[in-house]
Amino acid sequence: MAVVKVLETNHTGVTVQDLDYSVKFFTEVLGYELIGERAPRGLANQEKVTGVKGCNVEIAYVKGGGHSIELLQYNGPDDRQTYKPRCVDVGHWHISINVADIEIATDEALKFGCTKVGSQITVDAGPNKGNKIQYIALKDGMIIEITWITNRA
Repeated sequence: MAVVKVLETNHTGVTVQDLDYSVKFFTEVLGYELIGERAPRGLANQEKVTGVKGCNVEIAYVKGGGHSIELLQYNGPDDRQTYKPRCVDVGHWHISINVADIEIATDEALKFGCTKVGSQITVDAGPNKGNKIQYIALKDGMIIEITWITNRA
């Protein structure tokens, strides 16, 4: 088997419940930039790429900290489901962001209506050993890991 040569990572895509809320969180709380304009996508192409009939979607891209996130709000089909897996459940994922001050970042997220998931910890092993982290959840269940790097050289 050949190893694929990856040139770069384009973006991470996240399906959200409320595109307005998610865009505001990333731009107003985290300081990300809205890239281009939010816009619906053609139904025929979305049906082809997802394999789901009637998948009506509006998409916005935000960029910050050297990474782009594609926020997708599907308004169809009618049988969409909502999953809020716990951090230990298969299918869970999270975004980790490095911040200058974990307390300020956590407080601002809480003011925006996010909730803490678990408690702040200091990582005890691996490449992030010594860093402080706090998981927060947006109202639709998206998890953000706020990371304060204590061992910056």
